[in-house]
Amino acid sequence: MTEQTLYINPNKKFTIPPNLTTIVTERQYQEDLLNYNRDNSSISFIDFEHPLPERLSVREIIKFWIKWFNSSYSVEEILKLFHLNEQSRHWVKNINHDVYKRLVLTQILIHPHPTFIIKEPLQNLSINGTQLVISLLKKYGESSSIMVLTNNAKEALLITDCCYRLNRDIIKPISTFEDNHSKVQEDDYAVKNLKLRRLVVKTREKTLFIDPIDIDFIESQNGKVIIYINNEEYVYDDTLQSISDKVEPYGFYRCHRSYIVNLQKVSEVISWSKNNYSIRLNHDKDTLVPLSRQKSKDIERFFDIS
Repeated sequence: MTEQTLYINPNKKFTIPPNLTTIVTERQYQEDLLNYNRDNSSISFIDFEHPLPERLSVREIIKFWIKWFNSSYSVEEILKLFHLNEQSRHWVKNINHDVYKRLVLTQILIHPHPTFIIKEPLQNLSINGTQLVISLLKKYGESSSIMVLTNNAKEALLITDCCYRLNRDIIKPISTFEDNHSKVQEDDYAVKNLKLRRLVVKTREKTLFIDPIDIDFIESQNGKVIIYINNEEYVYDDTLQSISDKVEPYGFYRCHRSYIVNLQKVSEVISWSKNNYSIRLNHDKDTLVPLSRQKSKDIERFFDIS
């Protein structure tokens, strides 16, 4: 396997290690990264968002891809390797999300490209589906250069220890940002304890299921916990400490006794004076989140600021 060059912005490159790698970054940066590298003919992109023909069976899709890419694999081999034998004659429109993702991932073997960028392969999978996909990525990451994009640090560490975090045009090994988080020790244990990454927020009219990665910051105000997402406010019925425990694995940090910030949304740390600090966020230059003096050193360490 050879190394590949990846653009993380129009003017900055990153060398993809010749093995299984993950990059943790929010959705918009994932899209940007894909767009910056679309013209690279040596990289194949898998994002699960392009619909497959609904009236073709799993077997027919694989057969078509094998013929199209002139692959040496047989249909039976691919079905067996990706645990698709039982669903081989099912129409695409009738298969579940777990099967659909494994079907799309067959391209890792069928497609002739040596390098793959795969977007959110574990998102919304069942526990069994998650275990299968992780095992497939680990197995075929030994012979192909596979880079996985995800917005979930826990999922990234389940897939491989070779993890990076991308924040705008800064890419660092994930350990730089996660020093205060416990590392996942065992894949099987961690997968069995995965929970859907949703916070339940009830309003007067409806119940919302919020993905933590979409949150900008969280504030404790007058005995209430307020969640901020794109200038919208949502009241969360729990304590700040409780929500801190829930979102911390997703790259959040308690930057002040009354505030929790999404580290992926940080664009600037401002020092007003020796003991007065603030954090500015990507989406809104007018929004400043307080940063306590004691916590400022942690932030500097997270972002490798010397």
